[in-house]
Amino acid sequence: MTLFRLFALLLIALAVSGCRDRHEWRQKTTVTVETPEGERSGSAVVEVVARFGRLPAIDNEVEYRLRGEAAVVEVAPGRYLFALLGGSEERFYRAARDRFAGMRRGEWLGRIPKQTGAVVLTGNAIPLLVTFDDVTDPATVRRVDPDDLAAVFGPGVELLSVVLEITDERVTEGRIEAVLGWLDEVKGRVKPTDKKFADELTVEETLYAIDFKRGS
Repeated sequence: MTLFRLFALLLIALAVSGCRDRHEWRQKTTVTVETPEGERSGSAVVEVVARFGRLPAIDNEVEYRLRGEAAVVEVAPGRYLFALLGGSEERFYRAARDRFAGMRRGEWLGRIPKQTGAVVLTGNAIPLLVTFDDVTDPATVRRVDPDDLAAVFGPGVELLSVVLEITDERVTEGRIEAVLGWLDEVKGRVKPTDKKFADELTVEETLYAIDFKRGS
């Protein structure tokens, strides 16, 4: 492709970028855990902005921007459970797919901000859950099986529910930093590794700071 043609395509893309449909909503994730001392819960509100419409020289028909932080629950003094952000952009659609039966993406994106009624997340719809053996040491991050919290937190601890809902509440800020004071200083992976190939990495070794917080 010549430089002139590339420049022309860029100008066209810029000219029509304003024609893309913009959809935005805020969604609240609430995690509730049973412990020997009673129920513990934590929630977080994130904002999703979706720009929909195919542009010249751009293959993706939708572009997402996410702002907010992971939900965190203090299961026991100094022991925390985090529901991470990965997949947040389309989580409501995937969890409540029956509400959007037969709709194309451009249509259900426009319907999500108008949704009422919470959705209980189950199975693969549950966000990735992690904890830290030592909350001051990012390298101690550990994946948590939603079906077996007791394996990490001890007997009597189980996940009761993860609930997702569309909300007008403000985006949650500051809760993650209050627990993970080191997060903004992480420049690479949360858990460093010398492994060279992606298929060698554990789930913990794929995590970055943006899995816990995005946007400003």
